[in-house]
Amino acid sequence: MLAYFPTLYEDELLYSGIARYHVISGNKIQRQTIEDLFGNRSVCATADLPSHLMSLADNLNGQYTTDQIINNHTLLPYYTYFMKQQKIHQVQSLMENGSKQGEVHAFLGLLATSIKLPARLRFCTDCYKADSEICEPYWHRCHQLPGVIMCPLHKIILRVSTVEYSTLHHKYSFVPLAIHGESNFTEPVIDANWCDHLEYIAVQSNLLLQSQSKSKEETTSYRRVLPMEGYQTVGGRIRFNRLIHDFRNFYTDELLDYLDCGIDSNSSDTWLHKIIRDQEEITHPLRHLLLIGFFEKSVGGFSVTPNNLPFGSGPWPCLNKAADHYNQSVVEKCVVTRCSTTSKPVGTFHCCCGFVYSRRGPDTSDEDRNRIGRIKAFGPVWYDKLRCLNETNTSLRQKAKILGVDPGTVKTQTELLNTNKAALHKMRNQSQPARSRRNRNNEKGCSLSKVKRKVDWNQRDEILYDVVAKAVEQMKQLPNPLRISLASIARYTDSGNLTHKLMKNLNKLPRTNEFIKKHVDSTETFQVRRLIWAASKLNETEGKVLGWRLLKLAGLNHPLKKMVKDKFMELVECQS
Repeated sequence: MLAYFPTLYEDELLYSGIARYHVISGNKIQRQTIEDLFGNRSVCATADLPSHLMSLADNLNGQYTTDQIINNHTLLPYYTYFMKQQKIHQVQSLMENGSKQGEVHAFLGLLATSIKLPARLRFCTDCYKADSEICEPYWHRCHQLPGVIMCPLHKIILRVSTVEYSTLHHKYSFVPLAIHGESNFTEPVIDANWCDHLEYIAVQSNLLLQSQSKSKEETTSYRRVLPMEGYQTVGGRIRFNRLIHDFRNFYTDELLDYLDCGIDSNSSDTWLHKIIRDQEEITHPLRHLLLIGFFEKSVGGFSVTPNNLPFGSGPWPCLNKAADHYNQSVVEKCVVTRCSTTSKPVGTFHCCCGFVYSRRGPDTSDEDRNRIGRIKAFGPVWYDKLRCLNETNTSLRQKAKILGVDPGTVKTQTELLNTNKAALHKMRNQSQPARSRRNRNNEKGCSLSKVKRKVDWNQRDEILYDVVAKAVEQMKQLPNPLRISLASIARYTDSGNLTHKLMKNLNKLPRTNEFIKKHVDSTETFQVRRLIWAASKLNETEGKVLGWRLLKLAGLNHPLKKMVKDKFMELVECQS
């Protein structure tokens, strides 16, 4: 048992405490100090990840436990923050019970990584002065971490001492900072443009070092945050080229090379690929911090959308104000597609009441779940509510408030209801099967003979032709261009029997079918209509049509199809 061992200071390396003990003990050789503490002269003077800690704790007579030493006076918490708990227990066991030289470093992957350990121990001059006033200068843990060039407390460049970090040339030598002296150092030359990044790395590395109270079962999944930043398609493909390009521009190749974290843009197997693809592989914490810093998240606040879903997990709320279940999570179906303009995910939510709405994602907060981007179908419940309101003296604005739309939408949908009402009524009357006379030969006298239902398709064709023609005309007069398709025509002519008959029996309606084929939009014709609309808007607001403004307002990008390009050139040349 030792008669005395100095109290370890806050954030002090065990190496530093042993070095101070050697001076106080009066031992002439370092191996005598090692034997006093560990009962074994072969224990190496390891600065970052010492071993044989169980023997040390026993000789200290309960002054410190192995957990206290590991968590508060070694660098292990920094290296294990992103590791599973099982692996943490294994490396703690190696440090407690003793291990061969380099075994702990090998287990943590430090021998295989290209990130080099610091060559020499480092210190902060401001910390040196502050410690000298309170107690005595000592080696701080947070100054010895890989990639840490600045003091996380004082935000100044660390000085590099002459004391070697590794045990290659001084296996059994513990050197205290007080004996080394404040003036014996070199100062690294750092590009001023790197300071913000280096300060971030220093502060976040120190947070990792103090993280022993945090749960290490949860590892960061960067694949969850990629869709939010536009680096993953809706189908799940990662846009590595874009990610690497932006990552290198953010940090610069010079800083990445200085930190031993350079990325070869021509390789498809860089450390950045590995850290995103495989969370089970051990990756150096410095590289985790670089990626987290790129996404502008702190270690303690790294939060992402659960389940890697751009709109979270269902059920989702129904946003149909006309329904009894308004704002309740009853929507079970969400179809995710990709926006052709922004490449962001678009969620289309289908409720059992017939209400269908969509919005562009991904969701970044709980409030986004109650947001509508566009109503795609109102549904029978909504239309029934509209009919009931139209039979009362309720004002237009009040109707709009009750139905959750703007007054213009109420007017438009009311006009459609009135337009289609007569046609629908007539068609439904024709579809009713004629009741047969009561069968007089039947003794009970209550059965009806079945009459085969017969539809006059020529007459139905005439009725539907008028309804469809009027719907197409109204769609073309909308303030903003709406693509004319069979589905949009069906939706625009109200929901119900008409939609079913139009979609399912178009081959039996020759005149209506011909009209739809003539007026339905292809991709090119719709883009041409958008160009014409955008040119008209620009002439009204700005008095001229510039090419880039025309494309932006029309929502188009180069390259354009031939028909669209010809129209684009025509509209631009008309202004020159």
